Amino acid sequence: ADCGDSKKESLLDEIELAAMSKDMATNDRMTSETSSFGDLDRQDSLSFDGDEDNFDDLGDIDLEDGSTTKKDGSPNNVVVSLPEQQNKGYKYSCFKNLTRPVLICMSLIFMKRIALESIVGSTSIITKNRYGWNIKSVGTLHLVNGIIVIPVSMFSGYLSTLYEDRYMAIWFLAITLFGMAFLFDPTDLVNHEDAETFNDGHALAVGPMRYITGSLIAFSGIEACESYVASLMSKVVPSALAQGTFNSGLLATLVGTGGRAVGDIFITLMGLISIRNLLNLLIIPGATLVASSIALILWNYELLAV
Repeated sequence: ADCGDSKKESLLDEIELAAMSKDMATNDRMTSETSSFGDLDRQDSLSFDGDEDNFDDLGDIDLEDGSTTKKDGSPNNVVVSLPEQQNKGYKYSCFKNLTRPVLICMSLIFMKRIALESIVGSTSIITKNRYGWNIKSVGTLHLVNGIIVIPVSMFSGYLSTLYEDRYMAIWFLAITLFGMAFLFDPTDLVNHEDAETFNDGHALAVGPMRYITGSLIAFSGIEACESYVASLMSKVVPSALAQGTFNSGLLATLVGTGGRAVGDIFITLMGLISIRNLLNLLIIPGATLVASSIALILWNYELLAV
């Protein structure tokens, strides 16, 4: 019995010693952590005091350009970036993100809109003076244009899964150029004084059926090309222009609206020159813009490889 009691007492002593050593180790760890935190606090305070000393050394700060002068009045080499300068740089930073591919796509949208406006915006004036159409006939032509664009757009969407955007943009611009060639009247360059409307009966004259055919081809081609140019721009635009208010969508809208406005002004100016030759006065510059768009894509073909 005495042997058993002694064993129990020895076990209890060992358990108490283990518990005491564990408590001592915990206390030592807490003490070391506390000392380390104290060292960090002292370092932070020292660094903060150093920053204050450096800030005092700056002296006076010019609020216009951020330049500083020492306390004795001599110039200092330190320049402080002011919040106004940072905000000013942020306001105009969007123009720095206009890369060359983005500018190319914007130029394509602008020229395409002018060419489209020269075809569609002048329909009522040209058809009334050349063929004597009324409002109902002009509205019917626009209705047919709108209906044909729907299946053409669906077909161009299918082609976009098979070919690159830059490749299809060239093809549909070429189709537009072919349609505008239908609208070119070479007889008006030779003789435009005998008839007040157009040279009716001449084989090369642009009559009503030829005008309708050329208008449908050119309008469908240029509308289908718009989706490819927009797709190209969405792929080449930097990430900085994909957010905020001044983004790629706003840029495309502004450029497209500007192209329409320039196209309307151009129609007005050409109408003041000659109503009789208005068709050629609009088609020749419009076809030149379309051909320039094709040349622009070909010249930067590798740059638009997205």
